[in-house]
Amino acid sequence: MLAAEAMRLAAYEALVPSERLLQESPVWPTMVGDHVFDSQAIRYEDLADGVEFTPSIALYTDDSRSVRRGEGASSTIGFATATLTVVCELSVAVKDDAGPFADAMATSDPKARLVLGALCAQARQALVRGTTGAAFRRVVKSIDEIRIDQFALPEMGLRWMRSTMSFSCSIADDEFTDAAGLPQPIRRLMEALPDNSYAKAKLLELHALFLATDVTALAGIDFSTTADPAGPDGPQGTVPTANP
Repeated sequence: MLAAEAMRLAAYEALVPSERLLQESPVWPTMVGDHVFDSQAIRYEDLADGVEFTPSIALYTDDSRSVRRGEGASSTIGFATATLTVVCELSVAVKDDAGPFADAMATSDPKARLVLGALCAQARQALVRGTTGAAFRRVVKSIDEIRIDQFALPEMGLRWMRSTMSFSCSIADDEFTDAAGLPQPIRRLMEALPDNSYAKAKLLELHALFLATDVTALAGIDFSTTADPAGPDGPQGTVPTANP
């Protein structure tokens, strides 16, 4: 569902505003700065040097669905929902047999836990209320539930500095037409984004792949007052309408 992808890309724009990428000393919505990753986790190469940990955010669309609006409704458009997963993490370098990689801190440091909690709050604020989240709130009709899960194995005494925030959202369903280009609402998002936006560049690539649909024009409509207008001897009693 492209509407669900629009939700995630709009969330990325809220957390990494394109206009601030052009500024020399930008003020970011969260403490991670531009360490926000679309559908992937932070990499080892993205870790900052000389710091205890690197805060990061990863965005995912984990599920989406469209439910028919009623027994008499068509299957073209329905009530759509999707889950935006926001993974907030305090990342460090770790090493295994394959070499170094980035992972969440494995610690029970109460100060780090407060930092992680503050990061989750900043991400939520940017999406639901912040000025940079306007595009996100145009795509999302409502956030019906926010769930925050900790990454831990408490029965083994293991805890990591990673929190998973799940935003259960009601969104606009995809609106398909015969015209070429992306359907709504993701098309409106593409048109509203700045030219230097990460999301706009991705959407422009997809926009060209949606070709126009050729539909044969309706020649006319016949109606009749008899039970069987065709009858044994061909059409009788039918009155053809004017062509549209």
